[in-house]
Amino acid sequence: MRNIIKALFLIGFLVGGMQSSHAQERDVSPGKALALSLLLPGLGHRYIQGGDWGGSATAFALIDVGIWAGLAGSEFRRDHYVDSYTTLASMSAGADLDGKGRDFFLNLASYVSSDDYLAARLRSRSWSDIDDVVDPDFQWRWESEEDFQRFRALREDAESLQRRRTFLIATLVANRLISGFAALRGARRVDATDANVSLSMPPAGSVAPMMNLRLRW
Repeated sequence: MRNIIKALFLIGFLVGGMQSSHAQERDVSPGKALALSLLLPGLGHRYIQGGDWGGSATAFALIDVGIWAGLAGSEFRRDHYVDSYTTLASMSAGADLDGKGRDFFLNLASYVSSDDYLAARLRSRSWSDIDDVVDPDFQWRWESEEDFQRFRALREDAESLQRRRTFLIATLVANRLISGFAALRGARRVDATDANVSLSMPPAGSVAPMMNLRLRW
């Protein structure tokens, strides 16, 4: 993820510098270029280029379209996996899924039956965790090891796609920030605008770049 963000940052830095001449040739507003890029990456560059979608305008827009397509496909697959493992839990484990949260499904993927779960809680003296499992609505037993393992695999696939969604959303945000930064650099007019902007690489443990912006126009 950090490598992708760094690549977007480098693209934004390069194209912003390359388009600085457009700001000198046309009367453009850096603030408008920034706002348009935050709305749709590439739109700010199109504005700077006088309505032309060529070059970086198309590049940033296509990146955004590609990310959205990946997100839509990921969500479709995740919904399919969720439907599959919930149906399997209901039919093969006899689990009542109404009103159940993530912890319940985690237990279904960790223990063959609610009796095994209860025994494990008693061994660890986790008294506060046994209240629900004595309720018939929170009990289950997998009919076969095959169904149990299939449920675990389907749930892990769904969890993986959930993490991928977080990654894709962060990339959408990063693409807007970097596109906005590049459009701002391209549209900046030193004689008419006081613009101070800094965009640094993502810090350790983060997926989004750090952006500090101050504008007066």
